[in-house]
Amino acid sequence: MMSYSQALWALAPGEAMSLEIGPGARELAVAQGRVWLTQQGRAQAPAEDLWLEAGQSVALASGSRVVLEAWPQAAFQLLVPPGACRPNQPPCKSAP
Repeated sequence: MMSYSQALWALAPGEAMSLEIGPGARELAVAQGRVWLTQQGRAQAPAEDLWLEAGQSVALASGSRVVLEAWPQAAFQLLVPPGACRPNQPPCKSAP
């Protein structure tokens, strides 16, 4: 079983990370510090910048791309929301 600390992604001061979300929706939850998150824009919606602090989260659509930067440092989790799971379908497929 994975521990809470093993499920945390860490960003060092000033470090940036690009993530492609999926398969399925995700929720990014900030556990420590502060994150500057930029969601990739589309024709119908421009790019969006968000500031998230410890205890805050944001829903991310499947197939979206985000860039995260720590301000000054941060730890976060990338969670699969219960509503995104369908039995025996990625990302919630049961182990054999």
